[in-house]
Amino acid sequence: MADQVMTITPIVKGGILDVAGNANAKAGNAAAGNNFLMPNNGHTFLAVSAVTGDTITFTAVANKYGRTETLAPVMASGKFCLFGPFPPHLWNNGSGQVIFKPTAGNVGDKYLAVDMGTFQP
Repeated sequence: MADQVMTITPIVKGGILDVAGNANAKAGNAAAGNNFLMPNNGHTFLAVSAVTGDTITFTAVANKYGRTETLAPVMASGKFCLFGPFPPHLWNNGSGQVIFKPTAGNVGDKYLAVDMGTFQP
């Protein structure tokens, strides 16, 4: 399969109660060894329902000082994880997306891109 582009889900006052059941959620194995591409405006978070657990590697880009940093958090099985925000100058590729890739890509793990900047009380 090819890289998987995530669809952004705006946060609402009531919250997002079911990450795994959300229509925009992607299964951990959806990219089949390729990358996930998450559109990022600086207010974007990645919500993960980690059924089996895995390591996700986020790929940074060189900033104006030439620094890069790879973030590779380990998710414990049976947990909910939230990653972000991602400052665009450190994380966005040329298309305005954050690149990430799970190590194992488990079908039970679900990924949801959430825009926290759209919240209006």
